[in-house]
Amino acid sequence: MREADESIGLHNRKDRSSSKQSYRIIDSNSLDDSTDTKIHENIEIKQNTSSSIFKNNYALLGFVTICFLSIFIRLYKVWSPGQVVFDEVHFGKFASYYLRREYYFDVHPPLAKMMLALPAKLVGYNGKFLFEKIGMDYTDNGAPYFVMRVMVAIFGSTIPMFVYMIMAESGYSLLVTFMTAFMVTFDNALVLHSRLILLDSFMLFFIIGSLYSYIRFFKLRYQAFSTQWYTWLFTTGLFLGCAFSCKLVGLFTYVSVGVLVIIDLWNILDIKRDNSIRICVRHFSTRFVALIIFPVLLYLSFFYIHFAILNKTGSGDNYHTPKFQMQLAGNRLTINTIPIYYGDAISFKHVGTDVYINGRLERFPRKYKDKRISSNGHQVTGISALGNSSYWTIAPVELPDEYMKLFNETGQVVDSSALNGISLSHLQVRNHDLVRLIHYDTKKAMRTHDVASPFTPTNMEFTMIDYNNTSEYEDTLFYLDIDQPLEKKHGPDGELLEDEHRTTSKRIRIISKPHGVAALTHGKKLPDWGFGDQEINGSKNPKVTGTLWTIDSVLGKTEGSESEKKIEIPYFSFFSKFIELQQVMLKQNAALTKPHPFQSTPETWPLMIRGVSFWINNKLGQQIYFIGNPFGWYIGFFGFLALLGIYLIISGCHQRNVSLISYLKERHLTRSGMMIVTFYLMHYLPFFSMGRSLFIHHYLPALIFKYMALGVLIQFIFIDDYSKFAMFSPIYTRANLSIVPKSRKAIFVISSIIFMQFITFYYFSPFVYGTALETSDVLARTWLKSWDFFVPK
Repeated sequence: MREADESIGLHNRKDRSSSKQSYRIIDSNSLDDSTDTKIHENIEIKQNTSSSIFKNNYALLGFVTICFLSIFIRLYKVWSPGQVVFDEVHFGKFASYYLRREYYFDVHPPLAKMMLALPAKLVGYNGKFLFEKIGMDYTDNGAPYFVMRVMVAIFGSTIPMFVYMIMAESGYSLLVTFMTAFMVTFDNALVLHSRLILLDSFMLFFIIGSLYSYIRFFKLRYQAFSTQWYTWLFTTGLFLGCAFSCKLVGLFTYVSVGVLVIIDLWNILDIKRDNSIRICVRHFSTRFVALIIFPVLLYLSFFYIHFAILNKTGSGDNYHTPKFQMQLAGNRLTINTIPIYYGDAISFKHVGTDVYINGRLERFPRKYKDKRISSNGHQVTGISALGNSSYWTIAPVELPDEYMKLFNETGQVVDSSALNGISLSHLQVRNHDLVRLIHYDTKKAMRTHDVASPFTPTNMEFTMIDYNNTSEYEDTLFYLDIDQPLEKKHGPDGELLEDEHRTTSKRIRIISKPHGVAALTHGKKLPDWGFGDQEINGSKNPKVTGTLWTIDSVLGKTEGSESEKKIEIPYFSFFSKFIELQQVMLKQNAALTKPHPFQSTPETWPLMIRGVSFWINNKLGQQIYFIGNPFGWYIGFFGFLALLGIYLIISGCHQRNVSLISYLKERHLTRSGMMIVTFYLMHYLPFFSMGRSLFIHHYLPALIFKYMALGVLIQFIFIDDYSKFAMFSPIYTRANLSIVPKSRKAIFVISSIIFMQFITFYYFSPFVYGTALETSDVLARTWLKSWDFFVPK
């Protein structure tokens, strides 16, 4: 009882290390303060000579073995296949864009993609190959795919090493630590993703590194504010910032570590700790700087580098506002755009679906299929091909004398000779001008009114009426509002002028004056009566998605035909670009809802119901297929369920004041083990709330923690004497550390798990390395019907 009490007290007292620098051994448990007091009092780590480090150092031997195996199986035949595989299409292309300095858009933050570009840059590659199709040959196109894959493999091979170090630093036995790292080493899915030009291995490196760094930091809690303490605290912040700078999934890790930090700070506030308010504030402030400000600054800095490199116009321009695009060298918006004048016939192009507002004399059906009644008016729709029917003449609401001398009410030129030598600057269309839009072909006026649109009963119908119809005249009045207009400027007479409308360089909204609705379209096609065009309707919320348009062209005018000087490039700060890109990333990520043949749902991931075909060579019967290690995934899943059951039983026994196991064993299980369980759940459960298309590779972070949870379970079942078997370091073996349990069952189970993991990995390794298989071999490996392997004929 005395030992248990002293173990409890250790959690609340300061370190009293002697001048000999005696170290806690069992206190190595990542979140476990309970220890065997006898060990604390009697064991010292003395300075080791280089010869004694390796003598009987089983911890180091195990670590080196994991290092060798992990590196070997990831670099083995990493050059094969010498063709573009799966998402190398995207991420290889992005690396090339960095080398070409051409702007692109992607839903993921830039760090991992910049890391992919680095080795290609170092070998002198210029980015000429754009990885356009799966199966394209790398050698023929001169792409340095080998060094890029090696870069990924190096980072991927460190993941089992981190797992080994985490388990060792957390006080698990050597056999359990080795077994857990071995399971991660020989998982087919993790190996596959470590051999291709993909992002996940970089992200996993930083995710697992974050947990390891935090454990090292936490173990120094009795040496707070020391150099080592600060080093591991900021290293944790470094890994966290890099994790979500690779993929936003890294935010799950950020929240997970945040939970541990909050628990730690709550305990520091405990008055039993005898910490002054000043010390508590110092603990809070240092963590705030290292784990909040520092990671955020890292995230910002990677985007700063991203923008600095990608300074030329590229494939990603159209995702952004004109103001953003105009910051890119060579963007067409900075070269020639045409100012818009009253009397111009212009086309409106939708931002998002690229259709044009089209008018025709055909009418909406009087009655729709759902029995609703329409106006039976002339159709205004969204059409993909630009023609004369997609041009609209801009007429001012109040027809000034100058305008009427040149044009009639429908915008037709009255006397072309009168235009010669006349400046039309006073007739230029500006932001928030009130106009009428006269259809170029039919001379009808665009109208919106309080009649439900074909697909969206809550939105108003857009139609056309005679331009001289006086009873519905108000319905034909529209504001042309620029999205993010420039500041007003003084005109030649000193008057303040609104921002001017120009082709392509401004995003606008067409807003009805009497009704306040904005012209909107979406991807859904109208029935045959609408010729398969898109619906145009009036949204009562002008700011909703789908209401932005550009003035695409002016009939009879071309870019460069105007004798005006080059357009002025507006100022757009880094933070403005950063915020806009974050908004577009989140919007486009949420919009990834289009069905994909290989998508899957989170509930199918733990049992690997579905894999993904990455690459196929029909002639040679080769394929690369994303599939995990079936043995490891299944035993890990059921082991995790068993671990949760044990937690529930222990919690229930506590309610009845019943103790089933020793205090030390229970404390290690419920604190270090619960930490790993929390990390698993935090990297798995959030996917259930996502509406976007998901794939099984999203499960990889949780998979690693599932293997670690299996190690927790094996430790709980087979290792009874925690103090004898607990490691404190992945590279040092203390003198009295027990290595092999006396229980033959323990040795048999752990050995069997290691053996089965290796055999299963080897059996399914042809899908990792692209090794040719006969038809019978593929069918023999199809353990589930849903595993849709390519079967050679």
